[in-house]
Formats: sequence, C-alpha cells, structure tokens
Amino acid sequence: MFPPWGQGCCGIMRVFVVYQPSSLLVIIMPTILALDTSTEACSVALLSDGEITEDYRLLPREHTRHLLPMVDAMLAGHQLSLRDVDAIAFGCGPGSFTGLRVCVGVVQGLAYGSARPVVPVSTLKALAQTAVMEQRVQDGQCILAAIDARMDEIYWAAYQYRSDSGLVALGKEQLSAPEAITLPAIVGESAESPAPWLVVGSGWSYRQRLGFADQVEGVEALLPHAAAIAKLGAASFAQGLAVSADQTVPTYLRDEVAWR
Repeated sequence: MFPPWGQGCCGIMRVFVVYQPSSLLVIIMPTILALDTSTEACSVALLSDGEITEDYRLLPREHTRHLLPMVDAMLAGHQLSLRDVDAIAFGCGPGSFTGLRVCVGVVQGLAYGSARPVVPVSTLKALAQTAVMEQRVQDGQCILAAIDARMDEIYWAAYQYRSDSGLVALGKEQLSAPEAITLPAIVGESAESPAPWLVVGSGWSYRQRLGFADQVEGVEALLPHAAAIAKLGAASFAQGLAVSADQTVPTYLRDEVAWR
C-alpha cells in the first residue's frame, strides 16, 4: 500500500520493485525539495533517486533575496520542475521569527503553484539530524539540540540516536532559560555509566549557565541543514504526514518577536 498524500494533493512517485523468493518488496523513493531559513543559514536541498544535493549558505537577514533563486538553481541543476517533486519539506521552527515567515511564505507559494504537498520538519530535530549526518554522533548517543532564542532563552529538545531506527524524541520541544534545562533520564542509564550526551547548536553559547555543561560535549557552530530536512521529510512523507499548502504554518514556541 502506498503512503497517503496530504489532503487535496496528487503526484507521481518513483517506485522500485524488488523480487524476493517468498515476497514482493516495494521501496518507495520520493523526490523531496527541502528549504530552511530558520537561522542565519539559508539552505536548499533536493533528495532525488536516494541522493541528496544541498546548497547551504550563511546569509544573515538575506533569506528573502536568495531563497527562491537557490530553489530555481537546484531544480534546474537536476533538470526538474516543481511538478517532478513529490513533496516540499521545510524547517517549520522553532527559530528566527522573520526567517520562519520567509520560508513559510515561499513554501506556500511553491506548493499552491505546483499542487505539491508540504512536509513540516522540526528545526531542532533537523539540527540533531545534521549532527548525525556529519558523523558527530555514535549509535545510542543522546543529543540535546539547542538554538539561541534570544531574550536570554534557548529553544531545545532531546533525542537519542539509534543506527537502526534514527532519532527518537526524549520529550517535547521547549523554550527555557539556560538554568532551567535538565537532561532527560535514559532507560538503562546509571550513575556509574551515564548516557553520553552531545549538545549541538547556538544554545551551547550559554554553556556556563547549563548545570550539566561539565558532563557533556558541545558543538556551538552547527546549524540546521536542508539536507537533514530532506531526509527527515522523506520519512515523514512516507508516514503520511504531509499537509496541504493552506495548512503550512510555523512553530514559534513563543508569541513575541524575539529575533528579527
């Protein structure tokens, strides 16, 4: 059975059929266009035929000018149009208020114009996935994805990485003062053998105020990548988690405009 599309969406999926002695294995390989402007980085990626191509640039406050040309160049480089894409994935937040609005506006325009479904992907999970794809994480390791939310707060979420199943959330996404963040307890963890933790993202800049900083490793200069969003978006799409263009909304975790 094929995974369901988002409401009111249609398209063509590339399906590879593998014959085995006693079964028929159908592997669905979607083509995913992914966008992210949730931080100072602006990135576009394309997952096509199982391979990911990414255009990643640090462009603080220049997302509006560069995002659409980057999308056009990515599709043209693969001789594709939006009609050849199965879904559009995007970093839905939390992150920069202005960056999220830019991305949502572009994604809605692309989705309406091409009748493609949209796959929202958490930027915190994308940040953790970026660490995995850069081979910074080992099997069984825990990740605290942390993005500086300004106003003396951090957007954060915890995950555990398993090589056979990917990232598993260890709680909900939160917005907290650095001092209020605590590491979730892990099944099988003990005082003698604590689970290894890696903190990734700009939230690590607050490490002097994190009560567990001396127990973990950290990488501050890591931002979410569209390549990670493409990979996560493909999995969500296969699970039927795509939405229509009019259901495309950002995740703020905060009502105030904290980062312009």
